Amino acid sequence: MNGLSLTVRVACLACLSCPALATAAGNVSPQSSGVILGATRVIYPLNGKGVSLSVTNPRDFPVLVKSSVLDEGQKKEAPFIVTPPLFRLDGGQQNALNITRTGGDYPADRESINWVCVQGIPPEPDSAWAGDEKQSSDKKVSMSVQVIISSCIKLFVRPESVSGNPVRVADKVSWKVSGKILTAANPTPFYMNISSLTFNGAKLNIARSYIPPFAEEKIPLPAGAATKGTLKWEVIGDYGEKKEKTVQIN
Repeated sequence: MNGLSLTVRVACLACLSCPALATAAGNVSPQSSGVILGATRVIYPLNGKGVSLSVTNPRDFPVLVKSSVLDEGQKKEAPFIVTPPLFRLDGGQQNALNITRTGGDYPADRESINWVCVQGIPPEPDSAWAGDEKQSSDKKVSMSVQVIISSCIKLFVRPESVSGNPVRVADKVSWKVSGKILTAANPTPFYMNISSLTFNGAKLNIARSYIPPFAEEKIPLPAGAATKGTLKWEVIGDYGEKKEKTVQIN
């Protein structure tokens, strides 16, 4: 598409959603405006010219699609542009977002993480941009609350020196318990994305849901937890596939 290299790893038409933003808009019932992204993650080659990501409006009314790329903490803009940054997407239609890096100093020996965030903004009863798609007053289902859902998925900036799929090297992650802390050490250049984590059958919560490259992540154990036993975790690959790993901690 316009010379852009398509490196989005398509997994399923679903994505993680950030908390919804609600604003008053009408007088009947709440209505969600979430759009559907064509992947659960984006792999961006460090020296690539760009990637594309599909976005679909599953509703029967138009929405404004607003997109941006944020830094790891989702606090500020990352050095990427998304085109088009704001556009109308009719109900049941699909369009492509083109994501292009504009700068930034990214390491050449490991992945970096940013976030692609996409909002679907529904029309208010008097929205001029909705045009002919606005429902007539006698047929319109008005909204008492606009539910604007911001869908954010991970964007991994991957240098040429990092090849393959994190699933294939997940066994290199080591785990140990010291006191009431479980420590995971990731010696690989990949982000290890974790979908589930249990120790002796008890579910554990990992704050960031991933272990950064060449780094450790400390996870508190619940009160009364044993210091030995069976740890199971699921790592997520480039295409959204999940692979369960089992580790005995002695």
